[in-house]
Amino acid sequence: MPGNRKPPPSPVKTAIIHTSLAVLTFAGVTGIGIATLMSTGNADLSAPREVVGLFTEPAQEPLNLKERLDDSHDAELHPATFQPEDHPEGPNLGVDDLHDETGDEPHDTPPEPTETAVITESPAGLPKAPFDGLTEWSSQGSLPVIAADGRTSFQAYRRPFSNPAGRPAISIVVGGLGLNSRVTQAAIDELPPEITLSFVVYSRGLQTWVDKARAAGHEVIIEMPMEPYDYPNNDTGPYTLLTTANASENLRRLEWLLSRATGYFAVSNYQGAKFATDSRAITPIFEELQKRGLAFIHDGSAPRSVFQTTANASSLPFAEAARVIDAEPSGGAIDEQLLHLEAIALQRGYALGTGFAFPITIDQLRDWSSTLSSKGYVLAPASSLPRSVPSYSGNGEQQQASP
Repeated sequence: MPGNRKPPPSPVKTAIIHTSLAVLTFAGVTGIGIATLMSTGNADLSAPREVVGLFTEPAQEPLNLKERLDDSHDAELHPATFQPEDHPEGPNLGVDDLHDETGDEPHDTPPEPTETAVITESPAGLPKAPFDGLTEWSSQGSLPVIAADGRTSFQAYRRPFSNPAGRPAISIVVGGLGLNSRVTQAAIDELPPEITLSFVVYSRGLQTWVDKARAAGHEVIIEMPMEPYDYPNNDTGPYTLLTTANASENLRRLEWLLSRATGYFAVSNYQGAKFATDSRAITPIFEELQKRGLAFIHDGSAPRSVFQTTANASSLPFAEAARVIDAEPSGGAIDEQLLHLEAIALQRGYALGTGFAFPITIDQLRDWSSTLSSKGYVLAPASSLPRSVPSYSGNGEQQQASP
C-alpha cells in the first residue's frame, strides 16, 4: 500500500557511502602493491642512474691583482723589489753606492749587455727603439740626441694620438715600475695602451721592460731620482740629483741616468720635494733635457715646485699632474680621485693624473678606463699634454718654441 512504502535514500548519504567505499578500495589496493614491492623488489634499482645539474657553476669575478700574485714564487721578484708599506718615506731602491772605501767617485761605465728577451709586438704596439739618428755613444752609454733632420725623442717615441671630436681627454701615468716583475708585467698586459708607463731607472733589465711596454703599445717615461727633504735618510740611490751638488756633478749623474735605456719620450721626477724648489739646481738639468730632445712630466708630488717656471724658461716640453690618484691606496679613495680628474677634464678639456704601481691602482685603472668612452671622455697618452714643443733646424739648433 502506498502508505507503507519506504522513502528513497538521501542523496547525500548515498554519496558519502560510495566515496568511502572508493577510498577504502584504493587504500587496500595501494597497500597490497606496496607490500608486494617491499617483499619482492630490488632497492638498488630504485636509485637514480645519473645526477644531472640544472645550472652551471656561478660565474666567478676575476681576482684582484694582489690576490693573483702568488707569494710562493718570491724568487721571480727582482732583488730590488720593495713593499711600499714597509717604506712609508720612500724605498731604498736596492742599488749599491758605487763609492769604494777610499771615497772615489762612482765608476761611469756603460751598462753591460743583458740577455735579450723575445718581445711580441701587439697590433697596437710601438716600434722597437732606438731609432736611427736619435742616440749617441758616450762614456756613460747611449744617450738621446736630436737627429740631424730635427727629430727628437719626444716626437719619435710618443704614442700617436688624435681627438677630432674634441672630447675631454684624461691622461694617466703609472710609475714605480720595473722593481716588481709580476706587477710590472700586469701593468703592461692589463692596462690600456693609452696609459703611459714610468719606470724606475735603477730597475734590472730596464731596456727589456721598455721594449715590452712599447711592444704592448705603451709610451714610456723613465724616472730621475731627485733629492727629498729627508735625504739621505730617505735614500733615493747613488745618482740622486742634489741641491748641494754643483752643475757639472748633477749633469754627470743625469747622463748616467739617461744612458740606462732608450725609447722613452720624457723623464719624470722620482720624489724630489726639495730639489723641485731650487731653480738654480733645476735649470742646468732642464736645459740639458731640452738639448737632448726630451720632455719632462712632473708627477704632482711636489706642490711647491718651480718645475713649470724653469721649464718655460728653458723651452722644455712640460706637463704637470693635477692629481696623484693613489696617495691613499684604497679602492674608494682612488675612485674619488679619478672622479676629480673627470671634473678637471670637463673644465679644462684635459687632465693628467699619476699613480704608483700598487696592485689596487692597476685594478682600479683597468676597470675605470673601460667606462670612459661611454661617459664621453677619451683616454690620451701623457705625451699629448706638454704645451711647449721646440722647433729645430736640420743641424739640431733651436729656432723657436711654439706655444
